[in-house]
Amino acid sequence: MSTKKEAAPELETLATKHGTYKTTLTAKYRNRTPWHARDPRQVFSFIPGTITTVDVKPGDSVKEGDVLLTFKAMKMHNTYRSPIAGRVTKVHVAEGDVVPKGVLLLEFE
Repeated sequence: MSTKKEAAPELETLATKHGTYKTTLTAKYRNRTPWHARDPRQVFSFIPGTITTVDVKPGDSVKEGDVLLTFKAMKMHNTYRSPIAGRVTKVHVAEGDVVPKGVLLLEFE
């Protein structure tokens, strides 16, 4: 039986929105692709579903929080609200369209 003491792992700093921590980080974590926020002028589907209503058209001006469209997913009706105030330039979907996750739904100027 060995009495040799193993060296403690080196701790690294991990900053989150809830604070800064000292921890061990895996190689997978260190080599990950960092997350970047998407352009707020583009609205993407966050889950697959069927578009039930499109409440805006190109040229419409909207305020932050206005309803853009609704869709049915997982037996629920979900509402997309405008992330910004602006003018709608393109609507890429229509009522009845079935869209997968990650599809560009509409754009602002």
